[in-house]
Order: sequence, then structure tokens, then C-alpha cells
Amino acid sequence: MKHGDGARSGAVGRCDPGRRGAAAAIGLPGRVAGAARLDGAVYAELREDADATPHALWLVALLGVAHAVGGVMRGLAFGWNPWEGALFGLAGELVFFVAASSAIYLLGRFALGGSATCGQVVRPLAFSSVPGLLVLAAAALSLVSQPVGFAVFPVIIAWRLAAGFVAVREALGLSKVRSAITVVAGAVLGVVAVGVGSGALVLLLKWAGAES
Repeated sequence: MKHGDGARSGAVGRCDPGRRGAAAAIGLPGRVAGAARLDGAVYAELREDADATPHALWLVALLGVAHAVGGVMRGLAFGWNPWEGALFGLAGELVFFVAASSAIYLLGRFALGGSATCGQVVRPLAFSSVPGLLVLAAAALSLVSQPVGFAVFPVIIAWRLAAGFVAVREALGLSKVRSAITVVAGAVLGVVAVGVGSGALVLLLKWAGAES
């Protein structure tokens, strides 16, 4: 048996037609709540449900908007330009998701022996980003107390990594160790991509300011 087949058979077993119908019946709010609870059955269902792709993309867009709004609030809290904060928040989250999900798919599928299409990986990963919506709470708390606002970020990071682990394991059928490696590697590459993109955006804004 190929490494990870046991995990895949478990995921497939949870995705029988009856279970798919029950999971689909809970709708988008139920799936969002299940993803936040780290419910493996919800992630396994998302892997198989191509009709959930628009919802997944809307969630990513919503998360980008949440980071944009959070950027405005952090700008007000720390004396930054709030509009630049919104731009960096929106662009940073979208770049992170694209880079991290691409790395997770390529590494898990071609290097670690996972089995899934790109869509089957992206849908669960998009829903695993739900804890990131807490960035609004963190930014709002920063307006009241900066240390309290910062204290929320470790919770967001840990929760999002845990959700990503469940999403990867259900989507790619990898072992626990390989799923953890894949998630961490994807997150690291996502952060690197955000750093590079942010640096380029800073240079662009400086150039635009000099031209004006």
C-alpha cells in the first residue's frame, strides 16, 4: 500500500453519497462552522464537492477584505497611513493564499505522494482560512490596547495552522507527519512571498509618490 493510502481510504469512506448529501444540506454557514471546529468530515466533503468552489473563492476574497479593514484599523491604532494599511492587508492575504496553496498542492501531490487535483486541495484550504477572520477582532482590540491586539495573533496563527493541517490531510490523504510538513512548508513559502510582494509594493508606492 502506498504511503498515505490509509488516510485516503478514511477520507473516501466519509465521503459516501449519503454523507455528501448530509454535509451539503448544512449549507455554507454550517461548513464554515465545521471548518472552524476542525471537522475532518467537512473538509473531506469540500474536497469532493466541485460546486463549493465559488464559496471557497468568496471566502478567500472575504478574508482579503477583512485584512484590508484590519489594516485600516491598525493604521489608526499605530499612526500609519490607513489606506496603505488596507492595501498591504488585502494584497498580503491574497498573495499568501495563492503562494501557500500552490506550494502545498505541488509539494503534497508530487513530492510526498498525495492524490488530489488542484481544486480538491484549494477548496479545503480556502475554508481552513476561516480562523483568519479573527484579524478584525485583533485590529479592533489594537485600537483599545495594542498589547491585547497583538496577543490575538498567536491564536489566529495556531488555529489557522491546525485547520490547514486537517484540510491537507483530508485533501491529499497524507500521513500526519507529511501533512504537518506540507502545511508548515506552504506557510513558510507564503510568508516569503508576502515579504517579497510587500517589498515590491513599498518600492512602487515610493516611486508613485516621487512621480507625483
